[in-house]
Amino acid sequence: MRKGEFVGEIVRLQVQRVPIKVKTIGYLPDEILAVERASVDAWGMLGWHEGAWVVDAHNRAHPSRRGGGKRSLSIGFTGHYAAMAERFGDAPIGIAGENVIVDGPALWLSDLGEGLVVELPEDELLLERPRVAAPCAEFTSFMLGLDSVAPVSEIGDALADLHDGRRGFIVAADHASSPVELSLGSKVYLSR
Repeated sequence: MRKGEFVGEIVRLQVQRVPIKVKTIGYLPDEILAVERASVDAWGMLGWHEGAWVVDAHNRAHPSRRGGGKRSLSIGFTGHYAAMAERFGDAPIGIAGENVIVDGPALWLSDLGEGLVVELPEDELLLERPRVAAPCAEFTSFMLGLDSVAPVSEIGDALADLHDGRRGFIVAADHASSPVELSLGSKVYLSR
């Protein structure tokens, strides 16, 4: 067992059907799809929706994959959403596009250490090598309610507020050589 301190339970699972950050257009949150359950392996995440698996845009199998197939999945915490709502006026859970959202405190990269562990009915899934999901001008402009993508020089303070993990973390699921199913309510722990 690699479970350490309890963090919280999964309250939302979602996939990006297509890339949601488009430089010429902006941020497209309508392409974020909440799913009932998810399948995760070293390639990334699939979400179960209306009787079929939907491939996340970051999965190595997605035809227009983002991140070069090096971003298995991303995770966020409701504590960060509360801070984003305070800063920007509104921040619906999941708007930042993470795959997994945990009902837990705002954690920082230094808190995550080696990663996280998701408790499964008969096993556990290690989410390792956490790194900050850097905020982009597209998402920041969207959160500021702008009609177009602003230059970084104009939104620097807001961009800084979304850094250090506020916008989520990218994690690897390399130990999942075969698909592992996640569901709402799964418990998440710090790895030890």
